[in-house]
Amino acid sequence: MARPVLVVEDDPGVRELLVSIVADQGYRVLEAGTGEAALDLMEDESAQLAVLDVGLPGIDGFAVADRLDPGVPVIYVTGDPIRAYAHVKGKTSNVQVLPKPLAPELLEHAVSTAL
Repeated sequence: MARPVLVVEDDPGVRELLVSIVADQGYRVLEAGTGEAALDLMEDESAQLAVLDVGLPGIDGFAVADRLDPGVPVIYVTGDPIRAYAHVKGKTSNVQVLPKPLAPELLEHAVSTAL
């Protein structure tokens, strides 16, 4: 079985949208509402891709990304894309930033190009 795509978003409605977009592309999805829950999920298996909200309570999306296996592509979905772009400046090409509100086709494209 292929490794899952990790989706981490604290807003249940937005998380449901993100999960449905990724699942509709044929990927198995593990979802979490907090950074801590995401890291707990990743103790048992690694992700092939992470779709992360930046502004999570507790451990933020940047910290979650830092704790994933090296080489895992990351898509940040955030209401503060300027902060996210500043954070990822100079990092690998395995990082994408998508602004909220999110157009579903942007996430579809980002996932397909990341994998």
